[in-house]
Amino acid sequence: MALISLVLVALIAGAVFIPTAWLRQVQALEQQWILSHLGENTARAILHQAARWFDAQVAASGRGDRALQEALSWTLLEGSDPAWLTDRLEAAWLLVELALLRAALLAAWAPAMGLLLMAGVLDGHWRWRIRQLGFDYPSPSARQAGQLGLRLVVGLLLLMVLLPVPLHPFVIPLLGLPAVLFIGTSLAHRPKQL
Repeated sequence: MALISLVLVALIAGAVFIPTAWLRQVQALEQQWILSHLGENTARAILHQAARWFDAQVAASGRGDRALQEALSWTLLEGSDPAWLTDRLEAAWLLVELALLRAALLAAWAPAMGLLLMAGVLDGHWRWRIRQLGFDYPSPSARQAGQLGLRLVVGLLLLMVLLPVPLHPFVIPLLGLPAVLFIGTSLAHRPKQL
């Protein structure tokens, strides 16, 4: 529920305060980075998937036109300029399109991230098994720090999808590297089983 609330607040704040030209520039820059750094086939697949998700959610269903009609008919916005409302609605759809592009990028990195995270799980499990055989006791503070760090990394990944600033495609694997360390640390410091 908190995640849905965060998404809605970010979308509303972005739609009200962020200029549409800025969002277009961010989207163009990210598409250029994806095309230049991820290879032709991968980049085309990511851009195609993001466009397909956007078309399925917004364009093909006619939600964009209905949202404009509903926004123009609201009594709260009765005295507002229709051009301003159209611009703000376009900013909201650009935010959605940017979030879907980043979600497609995250999905493209998912297999590599899964392998990295599996390495952290195996490392933490085997360190925990080795500690069970000795007199080394786990540290509850190290376990708690690992779990907190993992929550922060996941929160940054979710925030990254919603931020209206240009993000390089390699930010996702760079955020995945500390996640491996945090998973390994929190698993290695599980309590002993007798």
